[in-house]
Amino acid sequence: MDRELMKFLSNREPQVTTDIDVITAAVAVPLLEVDGEDHIVFTVRSHQLRRQPGEISFPGGHCESTDKTGADAAIRECSEELGIAIEQIELLGPLDCLVSAIGVKLHAVVVRLHTSEFNPNNAEVGEIFTVPLSYLLKMEPTVGHLDIGTKPLRDFPFDLLEGYQIDWKIRQNYSVYFYPYKTYTIWGLTGRVLKNFLDLYRQGNTI
Repeated sequence: MDRELMKFLSNREPQVTTDIDVITAAVAVPLLEVDGEDHIVFTVRSHQLRRQPGEISFPGGHCESTDKTGADAAIRECSEELGIAIEQIELLGPLDCLVSAIGVKLHAVVVRLHTSEFNPNNAEVGEIFTVPLSYLLKMEPTVGHLDIGTKPLRDFPFDLLEGYQIDWKIRQNYSVYFYPYKTYTIWGLTGRVLKNFLDLYRQGNTI
């Protein structure tokens, strides 16, 4: 019995078990040279979208079954949203993978765009703008915090847990980063990815 169990367990790929529904997505952090200076390209999500209309984001979206890697998904989405050829997008490398408190497993990569002739997908992208990298590197983001808690619902079997009477229990909190630029505010998952990129960029330039 032990040998059969050992064989079964050793031949299967371990899965990640989670208590929440997790969406696997990928984004590209696009670098573009503007007037001899590196800028980061951001998009404003179309107001036609059901989810997060009008919010600032990096080009990206859900990973598809045809995407071999998170980098493939990020580059494909970048091509589709900005309306540029994949050949105009150069992969520079991965950032850290973010598993967010709201149920998103987010792959992020840094890319270099070799064109500024965008033809955006208007169904997904309402606007494209750039921010000088030097501006962001000098900035300290505004930081806010959110709590994550658990709240028992009606079907929770209190009768099986003697003395358990907590209605709401805070489990942890997490930071939210805000980067204002002109009339825009970069925040949420985009702010988290941006901070990761800026931190790694600074580290890479001190080696």
